[in-house]
Amino acid sequence: MVAIQDIEAAYVRLKPVVHKTPLLSSRTFDIRTGNEVLFKAENFQRVGAFKIRGAYNKISTLSKDERTRGVVTHSSGNHAQGVALAAQLLGVKAVVVMPKIAPQIKVDATRGYGAEVVFCEDSSEDRERAARQLVQQHGYTLVPPFDDEQIIAGAGTAMLEVAQEVKSLDYFFCPIGGGGLISGNAIAAKHFFPSIKVVGVETEPANDCYQTFRQKRIVRIDPPNTIADGMRTQSIGQRNFEIIMKYVDDVITVTDEQVIETMKFFLERMKIVVEPTGAVASAAMYYNILNLKQKKVCTMISGGNVAPDLLKRIL
Repeated sequence: MVAIQDIEAAYVRLKPVVHKTPLLSSRTFDIRTGNEVLFKAENFQRVGAFKIRGAYNKISTLSKDERTRGVVTHSSGNHAQGVALAAQLLGVKAVVVMPKIAPQIKVDATRGYGAEVVFCEDSSEDRERAARQLVQQHGYTLVPPFDDEQIIAGAGTAMLEVAQEVKSLDYFFCPIGGGGLISGNAIAAKHFFPSIKVVGVETEPANDCYQTFRQKRIVRIDPPNTIADGMRTQSIGQRNFEIIMKYVDDVITVTDEQVIETMKFFLERMKIVVEPTGAVASAAMYYNILNLKQKKVCTMISGGNVAPDLLKRIL
């Protein structure tokens, strides 16, 4: 299992490469919820999302032979961009398998970072199958989107940065797609803030981890129809499951409508662009799903890559 030492080692690798993203706050948000809420703004990260952390950490630890052969991954968008940029920075060829329904803004950005894009159908099985075929055909090294120790450790560096600025926290809210982000950050959160409660958040249609957490086994769902495209994974990974069951205190859900209203708040009151998946954890606090009062809370804004047409519809 990933340990805090792995996250600290990842931080050393990443420090010259990634942005140390800010912790934002809003007096209006605090008054509404009755809590002190800090937002870890990974929408200001390179590629517009936290994914560069895990991708760079993974690719930078590959052998010379593996780098020479190139890497492949599968992703609906943000991990695709993270792998593409990390590979570009390290001089490695990258091929990215993306579903046909991936947001065009994320496809364009992935290509813009120099990666080759291969399209597939939307299900997780289709993505994984296409990536495996490319590994077999060309000898690429697979860079998984979430079920990988180096990916998890890289993601956890976000909470290490939080701990450099904040002395105490009562709660940490984090979105869950495949589970990489919450896995790394839950480990770091429990290390730096031993009494903290870690809460994972999904949208109601994408509630595979919500079910998994309660049944204590990995639950796989049909491809979910949710506004949060980063949560269209059908299940969390095995490594992520083990970490979540050990370090996460609860998993809850919000509606797509609650996510939309939280995105509007970020736009109108805080003047920041947050993608749907990036707003999920904060939506749980905006609507105070757990009825918290007078707590110090950090929520993870995982990204800000929202398609302009979707942003227009939301507004």
